[in-house]
Amino acid sequence: MSLLTVSGLGRAFGGVKAVDGVDFELARGEMLALIGPNGAGKSTTFNMINGQLAPSAGSIRLDGRELVGRSPRQISRMGVGRTFQIAATFRSMTVRENVQMALIAHHRRTFSIWPRAGAMYREQALALLAQVGMAAQSERACSTLAYGDVKRVELAMALANSPRLLLMDEPTAGMAPAERDALMRLTRDLARAHDIAVLFTEHSMDVVFAYADRVLALARGKLIAQGTPDQVRNDAGVQQVYFGTGRSFEQVRAEAEPSIVMASVEPGPPAAPTDASEPEALRPVLQVRALNAWYSDAHILFDVDLEVHRGEVVALMGRNGAGKSTTLKTLMGLVPRRTGDVAFLGESIQSWPPHRIARAGLGYVPEDRRVFTDLTVLENLDAGRQAPRSWPDGQSAPTWQIASLFELFPNLQERRHTDAGHLSGGEQQMLTVARTLAGQPLVVLLDEPSEGVAPIIVEQMGRAILALKAQGVSILLSEQNMHFVQWVADRVYVLEKGQIAYTGNVAALAADEQAQRKYLAV
Repeated sequence: MSLLTVSGLGRAFGGVKAVDGVDFELARGEMLALIGPNGAGKSTTFNMINGQLAPSAGSIRLDGRELVGRSPRQISRMGVGRTFQIAATFRSMTVRENVQMALIAHHRRTFSIWPRAGAMYREQALALLAQVGMAAQSERACSTLAYGDVKRVELAMALANSPRLLLMDEPTAGMAPAERDALMRLTRDLARAHDIAVLFTEHSMDVVFAYADRVLALARGKLIAQGTPDQVRNDAGVQQVYFGTGRSFEQVRAEAEPSIVMASVEPGPPAAPTDASEPEALRPVLQVRALNAWYSDAHILFDVDLEVHRGEVVALMGRNGAGKSTTLKTLMGLVPRRTGDVAFLGESIQSWPPHRIARAGLGYVPEDRRVFTDLTVLENLDAGRQAPRSWPDGQSAPTWQIASLFELFPNLQERRHTDAGHLSGGEQQMLTVARTLAGQPLVVLLDEPSEGVAPIIVEQMGRAILALKAQGVSILLSEQNMHFVQWVADRVYVLEKGQIAYTGNVAALAADEQAQRKYLAV
């Protein structure tokens, strides 16, 4: 008998059917993956199951009891646990205290904890931490943990209410491959041992095909395929709307050069060839020397040196917490306490405010989206638009028009009059990239461009990067996906605890398994 039964589930936002007539069942101890393109309705489905959204139609039954109409708190107490794409922990509290708070909430003792909270459910918290392999770190503050360990703490918190059903929204987002395998293996073992049904969304197909017993595929709110991982993998409809050609991570670099440059992009003349006799061609467009950065009193970056040349794609890699995102933020002037020098187009910008850096032609795509939620897609693009630019040598730089941005991201064209706050997480990430390109950047800083988007969008993103490179635009990207880096990047810097630990061409790192294990946990 199924534990969870979803029948005719629907949800409309205005005239848009985000979820439309979805039916599925989930058994105890089963791992069920929910996949689909960005905007397919996955998060909406999750939010209806745990009560954050009320369905427009349909039924959700847990062990025969209707969940529709109940609050998230009531549903949680019926045995539904949840983890989130962005780990939700109290960063200033210890690992043990986070789990204790989850236990206190489960036992309805939230309003009677003072002054005994530190002693309440202590042994139970430690037992849960032992289950997820975090007992040895129980007294550490969550703010000091590696991201993979934070995900384990969140899993322990979700287990605090002894769930029969566990909802996991992109559980491995932002994690290195080894961390992903460890977390999902642990989840599967717990599900089998305790008869917990697990429903998870995930864009990493390696995770889906390795750990899901069955797979559901959504597109435009409708269920388009379901079955075993192999059945869904080979479904023509799923391949068309979600997987793309599948060539991005399989073909060699020589075969991956872009066959097209977006038709609506107005290119400038090609970049001058790099020649040792031409000093201008050898001069970096972005040069960083002895860069140090602090968050309050915490020293994060230590004497970082790097450079990016015109028409070059450079990858910044490293484990979670190594300092990749901090490096990009520091280059944009978003980290106030910093020393060293950053030169853009030969001019020092180290003391410039962020808005001046952006106006000069250094574009930044943050990992956390930062869209204007109350503005439409078109209004967001207009907010980021800047005039066409020229290179220092007088050549015109490529110009991105609205049509070319919609060609790159068709989802945005369909949602162009929709408020950004009503977009899916993946669509918001697309919008952030498109808004940055509307600023006509000469150099683009991309923070985790392949994270949290469907494979077909990752492929489009890669082709866009190579198209930009072909027009002479330079890109510095923070990335953990080695396959993606091999496809698009020329050179790589690897950060380890805020310091450059490795530098070289991408092919050399790809061939160096020892360096990958040492620095990337691959």
